[in-house]
Amino acid sequence: MPTRKSASVGTVDLLKRAELAVRGCAEALLEPFGLTPAQFLVLFRLKHSTNPVSSADLARAAGIRPQSVVDLIGPLERRGLIKRREAPEHRRILRITLSAAGEQLFARALPAAAQLETELLANLTVREITGLRAGLEKLLANAEVHESHPTMRRSAAVARKRKGRASAATGSVRLPYTRRV
Repeated sequence: MPTRKSASVGTVDLLKRAELAVRGCAEALLEPFGLTPAQFLVLFRLKHSTNPVSSADLARAAGIRPQSVVDLIGPLERRGLIKRREAPEHRRILRITLSAAGEQLFARALPAAAQLETELLANLTVREITGLRAGLEKLLANAEVHESHPTMRRSAAVARKRKGRASAATGSVRLPYTRRV
């Protein structure tokens, strides 16, 4: 009988396989609209955002490195689906919004994406869908605060850097592989 630990490893593998299968369906579905699933996600985030979004926000939402955002949004901007403007508070930050053409394309693609979701979830009961969503939300919350998550690693690195500066400022030196007594 599988243990909770061995079932977890299989669960993460199953989750990744499901994500790849769903993405494959979404790629085929969105191709007639000239969109990739990641580009559709960008349009979705922009449509449902109350404020202009930064490139860093989009990178986090898409699960990509900030440097890769240009490759993701460049085609959308060239097609006139999004607009980028300097943020008034900081000229190096670009705020991204949906253009009228982007709104129209999103409005056409959304029903197809919603239909795909309906079809993929068709053999699950409402209770199973509710449980799946609740479980995925918990998994997401756990992953986002896990020490291996990029945000947590960056926070730890910043804390180590601050601690190093504080030690240097007080003249405290810690040699590697030594213990303080």
